[in-house]
Amino acid sequence: MNLNAHFRPRSRTVVLAVAAVILTWLVVSRSFVAFLADAAPRAALWLDGRQPEALVNVADQALITADAARLAGNADQSARRPDDASDTKNLDRAFSAFETIGRNQSMSRPLPPADEPTIRMWATAAVMNDPLNARALRILGQLAEADDDDADASKFMHAADRLSLHEGRATYWLMRTSAQAGNYQAAIHFADILLRTNPESIIYVAPILGQISEDKEGASLVKAALTGNPPWREQFMERLPSDVMDARTPLDILLALRSDPVPPAPDEIAPYVNFLIAHNFYSLAYYTWLQFLPQDELRHAGLLFNGNFDGPLSGLPFDWEITPGAGVTLDVVPRPDKSGEHALLVDFQYGRVEYHSVTQLVMLAPGTYQFNGQYKGSLIGPRGMKWRVVCANGTLTSGGESPMITGMTPDWKNVTFTFTVPATNCPAQYVKLDLDARMASEQFISGSILFDELQISRVANPSTAGG
Repeated sequence: MNLNAHFRPRSRTVVLAVAAVILTWLVVSRSFVAFLADAAPRAALWLDGRQPEALVNVADQALITADAARLAGNADQSARRPDDASDTKNLDRAFSAFETIGRNQSMSRPLPPADEPTIRMWATAAVMNDPLNARALRILGQLAEADDDDADASKFMHAADRLSLHEGRATYWLMRTSAQAGNYQAAIHFADILLRTNPESIIYVAPILGQISEDKEGASLVKAALTGNPPWREQFMERLPSDVMDARTPLDILLALRSDPVPPAPDEIAPYVNFLIAHNFYSLAYYTWLQFLPQDELRHAGLLFNGNFDGPLSGLPFDWEITPGAGVTLDVVPRPDKSGEHALLVDFQYGRVEYHSVTQLVMLAPGTYQFNGQYKGSLIGPRGMKWRVVCANGTLTSGGESPMITGMTPDWKNVTFTFTVPATNCPAQYVKLDLDARMASEQFISGSILFDELQISRVANPSTAGG
C-alpha cells in the first residue's frame, strides 16, 4: 500500500504534464493556423483543411483574380493566386469585377469563373464549418448569380448582408438589383449602408443613385435620404452632375435641401455650378448661385458681387476666387482707414513672382459698361497691374482693361474704364486682376496695394462715358 501511495502522485503529475503539453500544442497550433489563415491561407489549409477563414480567403482570392484577368483580357493571369497578407487585404478592400460589370447595365450578369467548382467547394466547406461566415455566403451568392440562379443569389446575399454590414459586395449587389427591380426604397437603404461603411464605394453607388434621382418617385426618396446631412452627402453631390442625364436634376435636389436643418454648403453647391460653367450653361449656373445667396446679400448683389470685399468669400465662381501664387500674398484684410470695412490686399515680396489670379464670373447682357474702383499702395517693377473684363470663352470685350496700376499711390485713387460686351458669343464674362507681365523678366516686382469699392454699372449713353 505504501508503494501504491508512492506512485499515485507521480502518475498524476505525468498525466497533468502530458495534458498540459497537448493543450499547449492545441492552443499554439490553432493560433498559428488562425494567423496563417490571413497571411498564407493555403499553408493554413495544409495544417487544417477545415479552417473557415482560410477557405474563404482562397475562394475570394481565386474569384477576384479570375474576374480581374477576364476583364483585362489576359487569360494567363487566371492562374495567379496571391497568398500573402497584403494581397489578401488589398483584394478584400477592392470591389470585384462583379460590381464593375454591374455598373454597365448592358452587362449586368457576370460570367462563371473557370474554376467555379473549386471555389464553390471552398466556400461551401467554410459555411459548413462556420455557418455564420458572411464572406462565404456572399461568395456563394456571386457564384449563383453567375449561374443565372437569381433565387439562390438573393438568398445568399441577403444572408451575408444580415450577418455583416461590412460585407460591401453583398450590399452593393442588393442595392443594384433592388434599383433594377424598381424597389428604390430598398436600393437607397442599401446605398446608405454601403456609403457609411465604405465611403470609397461612392464611385459605384453614385451612378445608381443618380439614375434613381431622375425618376419622380425615386427623387423624393433620394431627397429624404439626404435630409439631415448624412456623412456621404457632400461626396454624392460632388459626383451627381456627371451621373445624370438632365442638368437640372442636381438643382432640384439642392433646392429641396435648402430648407433642411443643414442646408447645402458652398462645397456642395460648387461642383454643380462648376459643372454647368464647364458645359457653358452659364444662365443655369448663375440662377443656381442666386438661389443660395442670403437675402441681405441678394438685395445688394449688383452686376459685380461683393465689390467692397466685406462679405466672406464663398469660393464660388460668381464670387471672388483667389488663386495663390509664389512670392505674392493675396488676401482680404481690414481697411486701415475705415473700421469694420475690408479691402483686397496684393502683397509682392522681393524677387520674381508667380502671380495667378483674382477673378469673378459675371453675367452682363450685351452693351457698354463702366468699371470703377479705388486703390492705394506702392508697386516697384517694370510692369504693374490691370483690371480686365474678358468673355468667358476667352475672347476680349471692346476696351476691356484699365490703365496700368504702378508706382507710388499713398492716397486712395480711382481706377475707371469702359468696356463693351459684344452682342454674340459672350454670354458670361470674367472680371480679372492681372499682373501685366509679358515675359519672365517683367515678373520682378515688389510692394503692396489695396483695392476696394469695385463696381460695374451700365452706361446709358456710351458717347458720354468716361474712360
